[in-house]
This record gives sequence, C-alpha cells and structure tokens, in this order.
Amino acid sequence: MFQSAKHWTRGYLLFVSFIMALVIPAKAFALTCSEVRQLTGLYFSMHYSFNSFDDELSKRTLSNFLKIWDSGKSYFFQSDIDEIKAKFETKLDDQINKADCSAISFIVNRYSKRFSERQKYIYKLIERKYDFAKDESMIIDRKKLKYTKNVKEMNERWRKKVKFQILSLKSGMLKGKELREKLKKRYELALKRHNEITQDKIYGYFLNAFATALDPHTTYMPADELEDFRIRTRLSLEGIGSSLRSEDGFTIVVSLVKGGAAQKGGLLKTNDKIIAVAQGDGGPVDVIDMELSEVVKLIRGARGTTVKLTVIREKSSESKKIVIPIVRERIQLVDSQASSRVFEIEMKGQGRKKIGVITLPSFYIDFEGRHKKIRNYRSSSNDTKREIEKLKKKNVSAIIVDLRSNGGGSLEESIFMSGLFFDEGPVVQVKVPGRQTEVYRDRDSKTYYAGPLVVMINRHSASASEIFAGAIKDYERGLVIGDSHTFGKGTVQNLNDVAPTLGAVKVTINKFYRPSGASTQSKGVASDIRLPSLIDELDYGEKAYDYALPWEEIAKVKYKKFGLVSPYIKELDVRSKDRIASNDDFKKVAEEIEKYRKNEDERSRVSLMEKKKEDPVKEEEEDDEEIDPAELHIPIEKDYSLQETLKITGDYIQMLQGKKDLAPVSLLGLKKKMKSASVKTKK
Repeated sequence: MFQSAKHWTRGYLLFVSFIMALVIPAKAFALTCSEVRQLTGLYFSMHYSFNSFDDELSKRTLSNFLKIWDSGKSYFFQSDIDEIKAKFETKLDDQINKADCSAISFIVNRYSKRFSERQKYIYKLIERKYDFAKDESMIIDRKKLKYTKNVKEMNERWRKKVKFQILSLKSGMLKGKELREKLKKRYELALKRHNEITQDKIYGYFLNAFATALDPHTTYMPADELEDFRIRTRLSLEGIGSSLRSEDGFTIVVSLVKGGAAQKGGLLKTNDKIIAVAQGDGGPVDVIDMELSEVVKLIRGARGTTVKLTVIREKSSESKKIVIPIVRERIQLVDSQASSRVFEIEMKGQGRKKIGVITLPSFYIDFEGRHKKIRNYRSSSNDTKREIEKLKKKNVSAIIVDLRSNGGGSLEESIFMSGLFFDEGPVVQVKVPGRQTEVYRDRDSKTYYAGPLVVMINRHSASASEIFAGAIKDYERGLVIGDSHTFGKGTVQNLNDVAPTLGAVKVTINKFYRPSGASTQSKGVASDIRLPSLIDELDYGEKAYDYALPWEEIAKVKYKKFGLVSPYIKELDVRSKDRIASNDDFKKVAEEIEKYRKNEDERSRVSLMEKKKEDPVKEEEEDDEEIDPAELHIPIEKDYSLQETLKITGDYIQMLQGKKDLAPVSLLGLKKKMKSASVKTKK
C-alpha cells in the first residue's frame, strides 16, 4: 500500500516499542492471558477509531466470541447466553485490562459441556431413518435463528441438521451403512479437533473476536495461520482462483480471480455459500462451521485435479443446492491485465461511431519491474495507457472503463490511473488519527485521453476502484454508470508481525476520502445513472458487515471541475429509463427483483426433500439469470448492462457535441436473438 515515509516511520516505531514490551520466555510457545492484554493494547495504539477497551467493545467482543464457538446456535441454550451476558457483557473489558481471562474460560467450559451433550445425541440421529419425500426445510439464514429454549427444541434443530447432512451425502452416491459410517467419522473428527484445541488457540479466537469488534477488516492472525497465509500467498497462482470469507459458519465466495479456474468455468458465482467439498470422485466433506483455513486447505490442490464444491445459491425465489466441479489450474496473469474492445453504434441520421471499452480486472503493479526501472513495467496504469493509444488509433468517439467486480489493489495505481484522464491534481485524501490529512496527487501534467469518458461500476467494485471512480465523479470528468453504488471499503490496513510465536495483527490505520471530502467508506461511490441489477438488492457490501466504520466527510481540497456531467445527467437518465422500460432483458431483471423482495422467507431456507438426481449445475440452467460481471469479456449479446451503457454513451456524445434533438442510438452487428444481440467487436 502506498504511504508516505513519515507514516511508515510512525508505524515502525509503534511496532518496535510493542515488540520490546512483548518479550516472552524462550521456552514459552503459547499465548498467555498477559499477552492477550498487551496485544489488545497494540491494536489501540494503531487503530483508526478506537484507543481504549470500553463497555461497547466489551459487548461486541463477547458477541463475536460466542459466534466463533456456536455460529449455528446449535449448542448454547438461550439460558446459557443470558447467564454469560449477565456475567461478562460489560465487564469483559475490565477483566482483560487486568489480565484476567476467567470469562474466556467460563465460556469455553460451558461450550465444551454442551458439545459433549450433543455428541451423544448425534450418533442416535445418524442411525435414524428419514423420510426424504416429506416437504420440510431447514433455516440457513442464521440471523433468523434464535437460541433454543430447551432440549426438545435443540433436538429438533439437530434432527434437521443431520437429515440435511445425510441428504448431501446421498447426493454424493453414498448409501446405507457406508453413508452412516462416513457421517460418524466426520463427527469423530470434530470431537478429535475439539479435544485438541489448545489454550493458545482459544486465546487466538478471543483476539480475533476482539479485533473484528473494532471493524471488519481488523484481525488477529496466530503464528500457524500467518505461515499458512504466506504459503497461500506464494501459491496463490494455483488453485481455483477465488476469494472466500467466513460468516455465520458458512464459507462465502467473495470474488473470483479474473482468468482463474472458477471464473473461466462460469459455474461458481459470487455470494455462493460453500457447504461441502469433494476431491475428484470422492465423497463430499461437510464444511459448515469449519474454520476458513481448513476449508481453504480442502479446496486448494495441484493443478489438473478436480474439486467439487457443493454450494447453496440464493435465487430470487428460493435457495438452491448445486454441485460445481472445478479443475484446478495455474492462473495466467495475462488474463488479468487491462484489455480493450471496440463496439460500433449508429445514431439515426448521424452515422456510425466507435466506442472503446477498457476492461480493468484490478489495480495491479509489478513492484520488481518498477524497482529494476524496466521501461513500461506491468501495471494497470501502464497497460491502460497502452490500450488508450490503441483505441485512439481506431478513432473511438468515447471510452468506457469497465470496473465491474474490480476489487481494488494498489492505491498508487488508482492515482496514476485517474491522472490518465486529466492533468495534475488531487485524487485521494488519507486521514491519519492525530495528524494532518494527507493529499495524494497525480503529478503528471499530461492528459492521455481527453474525450468523453464513462466508468462502469457495480457493488463488487471496491477500494482502489472507488478511489478512481470517486475522483472521476468529483472532477465531473466522466459519467459513472451501474449499480446504485460501489462496495464501500474506504479503509487502509497494515499487517504487522508481532513476535515469532505470536503471529501478526492486521489493523485499520487510515481512511480514504475523495477530493470533495466525502468518504468512500460504507456508502461507496454512487452512480450518476443507475441500471437495474439483482446484485443491488443483496445485503452485500461494507455496510452489511458488523461494526463497519461509519461514513464521514472532511474538508474538500481544491481541484478542477470539468462540468462534463451535471448538465447532462437528467436527460441521459430519462432516455435510459425509457429504453430500459421496453427492454426484455431488463424486464426479466425487474421480475427477478420483485420475486426476490417477496420471497425473503423462502430464500432463508433449504429444502430437505430428495430430488431424483443431483446433477452438477449446467450452464444452460443459468441462461435466465443475471450475468456475473466477474466473467471476462461477457459476449455482448448477454451483457445487457454494457449494451445500455453503450447507448447512454451514444446519447452522451451527442449532448457533448451540443445537439439538442438527440437521435436514437442502436448497436451494430447484433444477432437477432435479443432484437439487439451480439456486437461486431474489434480487438
């Protein structure tokens, strides 16, 4: 992450001072309660917002710690929760500040007791016979679950859980005794893992519960997980190519690496919940409530081998279980670099125009190449510069920069990228607690493209994408089109090694602000023109996270406004809405949105009825679904959002030329499949 020298110096001094404080005996290789207290202090010394352990953080930490142990509300009774809260909810902070970890011990002991009680009952459930023709379901939205009041309610919750697991194993072609033995071994393994949990691990769980109570991007990484993280980073170019997170016991697909096996396969989608993992033709392993690091180990593997993911996908009217095979492979970086296409539009009575579309998967940079001073080293700004020159030679009348599902990357690159479209000026402000806000500027006075500009975004556009889109919006340099707003991640984190045996802490230290002073945090960057999207209806983005830092506004800095947007938005939006109202694809999106809004209860459940056959998902099953923008270069006949953006761009070109009576815009070279469909594309 790009930062000034004085920021690095400040962080280093803080880091050194605490390393000296965290001296531990050579023979000690586990976290102690005293070190837990010291590590909480380390977070407070660096965190953007919090500097002390108070009652509010005590409540948050306790809630997170309980979720770590029982995210599915399958062990603790409501009476356990009431007792734990009465004892510790507002006292946890005082205890930790005194290096008293009795609350942690009490909670873990109570969980262990309930875990042992459940183990005895589970084996009885495994031997039961189940009616899979019975129409019943299990709640998978754990926010809707309440803790059970008594043993009867708890037994019923577990009956459905075991039935669901047996149903999943049946879909993996296991039967009878073999199936039940497989499930028993799974719970035997769970018991073994539980019995092997060390005090070190428990304190690590607590520190992570505390860290994520500060904000969702602040975490604690124990020594073993830190090493595993580094291994994964080194091996990140082999596997399926996906980013995962754990929420309420489910492993959720956050994003797909463009050019990776999962993205190119086209079957796995963002927001899918992974519930089981199988190797090749082997049986599925249930991963609900499994630690994310363990799930990653199951999914990771040598290229050329197959992993089968059983996922739950939230459809507009229901939650559907799907089996997805993916062949692991090495990701080719060439698939992840900036690229461009040219589309032709026709304005009635005014002739044809060419529009260039630059697809940017991430804000990347080859640090080694830059360090060696290699000319035109690989980076998003250098590669985009190259694509701009190609498009200018083809005489394009406008350029669209497609940032859909661009998860961010280098802050420095977002600054350089912004500067390609205007001369020097401020791009982003970075606020450091207790210090003057720093303004990062593009200092290259050259403008590489001065023509009509459009930026496409969606709810998956995050971090550096939001800095770029925010600068273009503030300068009124170009239109921002897409979902209602971007992801909303406007914070900076530092990963700091603590000590060889204590792992590392990742802490939110800074916040981003646009030149206008508006934060990108939580609210993201709003579109000038919004296109209907089912993604926009999902509870997704920074604001959906527990304890996300709030949106803020600071003083704006002086910058140039081009005035190329506000005079035209109203008319462009009206014309776009008129087209969308009569477009068959957007009508389908509207129907899906309406179904989604009406079927919240159905989506929160999964059926426990057995289907005749549980086939892997087929691409044709997805024909009626909204396209996942994580896919590279979606055929234009399927990408109706890009189709409409091209038409908006055509209107925009005319308005910038001063035309009062805008001619209707159509796309050329489209097949008849959609009344419009596939475009004549030029590489």
